[in-house]
Amino acid sequence: MLFSNFKDTTSLRVTMQQAISTTYKYTSKKENPPTNRGLFHDFRFSPGYDNLQQDGISEAVGSLTVFLHTAGKGASCPYCGHFSHRLHSYYSRHIQDLEVYGHTLELVIKVGKYYCENV
Repeated sequence: MLFSNFKDTTSLRVTMQQAISTTYKYTSKKENPPTNRGLFHDFRFSPGYDNLQQDGISEAVGSLTVFLHTAGKGASCPYCGHFSHRLHSYYSRHIQDLEVYGHTLELVIKVGKYYCENV
C-alpha cells in the first residue's frame, strides 16, 4: 500500500520548465538554489509548518513561484497509523494561491510516497 505525507524527503530534485524567465533546477541541499535578483530575491516564505523548508523563488512578469520541500524522514499510514521510512517515490504538489504584491503565487512542494509495512 502506498501513502504520502508532508513529513518526508531525503533529497530534492525539482525540474520545472515553463514559459517564464527562469528555469529552476536543484539537485543537492548543500548547494544554494538559484534565485532571481528581482523584487522578491530576499523574500522568505514562512507557511507556519516546521517540516516545510524553502529552496528557492522564481519570479517572472506577474508571477511568483516558491519551491518548498518537506523535511521529514517518513510518514504515518492514513489507514493503520504505522510510521514508515520505506520510500517509494517523490512527486510535486502545485498549489496556486492569492496574489502577493500583484504577482500570482504558486507553491511547488516536493513530497514523498511511502510503503506501509503492515499491508
